[in-house]
Amino acid sequence: MSIPDADNATATREKVRGCLLNLHHPDGGSKAIWFHGLGYELEDWQLLADDLLEIARSCEKHATERSPYGVKYKASGTVGRPGYRPGHISTAWIIEPDESPRLVTA
Repeated sequence: MSIPDADNATATREKVRGCLLNLHHPDGGSKAIWFHGLGYELEDWQLLADDLLEIARSCEKHATERSPYGVKYKASGTVGRPGYRPGHISTAWIIEPDESPRLVTA
């Protein structure tokens, strides 16, 4: 059961490269260490983005929560590059009015 409109979801370069894979980001630095341990690199940020988008499209279940900005969806899955250990992850997506899902955090 995917999140609604998951085929049009986005995981932006700014969010993935600028935060989740950025070792120097004040909030994302510890996440970057974890993602690097799963085989993801800053230069190949699109690989992580694609794997996160796959969670939105193929999650077995998700939780929903209303916010002032739209509806948040929380979905879990497994990510990791070949030759590295897999990691279980929770993702958060938001669907603002008249928009497609957008990755908020992982």
